[in-house]
Amino acid sequence: MKLPGHALRARCLATLCALTALLSPVAQAQDARPPGAGIPAEDFFRLPQYGRAQLSPDGRYLAVVASPAGRRTQLTVIDLQNLGNSRVLVGMDDSDIHRVQWVNKQRLVFDVAQLQEATDKPIAHGLWAVDVDGGQFKQLINASSSVPKVNMEGIAELKNSLIKERREELLPWNWQLLRVLDDGSDDVIIEHHSFDGLGEFRSTSVARLDTRNGRKRQILDQAPDNVYDWLLDGQGRAVAATAIAKDQYTMHLAGADGKTWTPWRSGNRFDAKDAFWFDVGPKGDLFLIGPAPDGRGDNKVLLRFDPKQAATPPQVLLNIKGYDFSGELVFDPQTGALLGVHYEGESLDSVWFDAGMKALQAEVDKALGATVNRIYCRDCLHSNVVLVQSNSDRQPTIFSLYQRDSKQLKPLMLARPWIKTEAMAAREPLRIAARDGLSLPITVTRPKSTAKQALPTVVLVHGGPFVRGNHWEWSDTAQFLASRGYLVIEPDFRGSAGYGSRHLRAGWKQWGLAMQDDVADATQWAIAKGLADPKRICIAGASYGGYAAMMGLIKNPELFRCGINWVGVSDLKLVFSSLNSDQGALGLSYDLPLMIGDPLKDGERLDATSPLKQAARLKQPLLMAYGAADRRVPMEHGVKMRDALAAAGNQQVEWVLYPQEGHGWRAIETQKDFWGRVERFLQRHIGAAAP
Repeated sequence: MKLPGHALRARCLATLCALTALLSPVAQAQDARPPGAGIPAEDFFRLPQYGRAQLSPDGRYLAVVASPAGRRTQLTVIDLQNLGNSRVLVGMDDSDIHRVQWVNKQRLVFDVAQLQEATDKPIAHGLWAVDVDGGQFKQLINASSSVPKVNMEGIAELKNSLIKERREELLPWNWQLLRVLDDGSDDVIIEHHSFDGLGEFRSTSVARLDTRNGRKRQILDQAPDNVYDWLLDGQGRAVAATAIAKDQYTMHLAGADGKTWTPWRSGNRFDAKDAFWFDVGPKGDLFLIGPAPDGRGDNKVLLRFDPKQAATPPQVLLNIKGYDFSGELVFDPQTGALLGVHYEGESLDSVWFDAGMKALQAEVDKALGATVNRIYCRDCLHSNVVLVQSNSDRQPTIFSLYQRDSKQLKPLMLARPWIKTEAMAAREPLRIAARDGLSLPITVTRPKSTAKQALPTVVLVHGGPFVRGNHWEWSDTAQFLASRGYLVIEPDFRGSAGYGSRHLRAGWKQWGLAMQDDVADATQWAIAKGLADPKRICIAGASYGGYAAMMGLIKNPELFRCGINWVGVSDLKLVFSSLNSDQGALGLSYDLPLMIGDPLKDGERLDATSPLKQAARLKQPLLMAYGAADRRVPMEHGVKMRDALAAAGNQQVEWVLYPQEGHGWRAIETQKDFWGRVERFLQRHIGAAAP
C-alpha cells in the first residue's frame, strides 16, 4: 500500500483526542502542553501509557499493560461488553509487567522485566498466571522479583495462597514461556535453557506446564542433541527442531509417533542459501523463512512445506519485494486455514488471503486513511469484535475496536496520549545509492517548519549493527531531535538486516570501512539535496551507533562538527577480550570473527578501525555516556576512550557515567538527564548558540 506522510484526518483526530482518556484521567491533564520545542524531553522517552494489548480468544476481554504515572506497569483487563468496567489484576513493587498472553478465554500468563529502574542486578523474567477475574493467581517460574501486589477482591485468600506458594518449589529462572496452546486447556509450553559450568549455553528442552497447579510434564521421550530452537504445534506436539554445533546447523523433523527424529537439512549456519523453521499451522504444514527456491531475488521469503512430502521443496507463500520476510501468521482456529500474514515492509503491514478479512481491512483503512492499520483477533472469522492497532510516522499507536454487527470502528485508547500528532514531524523512507552503487534505505525526519533553507542536522546511526534500523513509524529519538529543530538522517547502512542477503553480508568485516562510508554517503546526499547545512552536522548513535559516531568524527572530520556516543564500542579487539562482556563462546569463536573480524588474523585492520587506537585523530566535541552495569559494551570501552582523548589533548569531551544503568537507559531520571545533555550539547555546537 502507498504510505501517506500526513497527519490523521482532522475529523478522525478530533474523535480520537476526545476519547484519549477512556481508561485514565491523566491524559487530559497533558493536553495543555505546547507543541514542538516546548515538549519536555522525557515525554518522548517514557513508557507508553498503554501497550501490548491482547484480545481474549472469545473477544470478550482486552488485556493491556498499563503504565500509570510514577508507578510500575500493571496488567489491566477491560470488559469490552462494558467499557467502563476495567480492573487492574496485577501490579508489582519492584518489577514491570512485561509480556502478556491469553492461555484460554479465562486465564492469562505474564512475565516481568525491569523497564523503569536502573539496576546492576541480573533479572529473570519469571512467569505468573491469573484468571480474568483476578482469581487463581499463581507464580510458576522464579524471577528476581518480590511478591506482587494484586489489586483484586479476596485479599485474605490471596495472602494465604502466596504464603503457600513460597513453600513450594518454583521452576528455576532458566525456564521460560515458549508458546500458548490452542486446545482450550490451562496448559502452556515452556522451554528450559541448559548451561555448562562456565555459563555457556548448551541446549534447550521443552515441557508442558499446568498454569493452575504449577506441575510440568515432559513432552519428549527422545530429542536431538544441541537443540536451540523448537517448533511445536497448537496441541503441544513437537514437530521440528534446529540444533547447532559450532558453525553448523541441523534441521530435524519429528516422526508421526512423535518419538523419532529424522535429520532434514544441515549446513553452515551462515549460509545465505539456507531456510530455517518459522511456524507450524493447525493442519500440520510447516513454514520457513529463506531464499526463494528458484534463486530469484536476494531477499528472504515466507515458504510453506508439507512434512508428509519431505522430498518436495518448500513453496513460496509471500515475497515482499525489497525486504526480508519477518512477521506472524494468522490462522482460523476452527478450520486451520491460513487467513493472512502480518509482515514488516516499509511499515508494519498485513496481507489477507481470506476474502472476508481482506474486505474488513479495506473498511478499516478507509476509516483511518492516514495510518497503517493492523487487525488482531484470535477467532477472526467468528468474533464480532476485532482489535485494530494504528500508527503513522507522526502518530504513536492507537487502539480501536471494530464491531462487525454494527460496522463501527470505536477508538479505545492512545498508547502515548501526551504526544500530539500536529506537533510531530513527517518521516520519509527513501532509497539512495552508495558510492559503489549499493541501494541504501534511509529515513529522513524533517522538523515542522515552513522554511526551506538547509537545516542543522543529526545523522543518527542505529545500533546492532546487524539488525534492521528503521520503519515508517513514530520514533522517540527522531521526533525529539526534530522537535528541537534538527533534520534527522537515519541510514540503514550495509550490514543492516531486513533488506536481503547482499545488503547484510556487504557489512561483514566492514566496521569503519564501507559501513562508515554509507553513513558519510547519506550525509553527502542530504547536503547535495539542500536539506542539511554542511557546517552544522552532528553524528550520533548508541552501541554500534556510538562506535560509528566516533569513527565518523575520525574518518570524516570535514562532514561532522560534533558527535554523541552512548554505550558505544571503542575498541574492536576489546569486544573479544573483555572479561566483563556477556558475549558467549559461540559468538566469540564463530559469529564475531566472521562479521567483525578475527582479532589475530585481522588485528591490524581492527586497530585501524578502532576509535580507541585512533583517538589522537578525533578533534571535535564529543558527548559520551555509559552505564556502569553494561555487559554488552562494558564501560571500560568508554573509560579508555575518555582517557585516550584527554591524553591526546581533546578538551571538548563531555563525559557521564550512570552507575546502575546497563546497555541503554531504563530510569526516567536517566532519560531526562541524558537527553537534556544532548539538547544542550547540540545547541552549543550546531544549534542557535553555535558560533
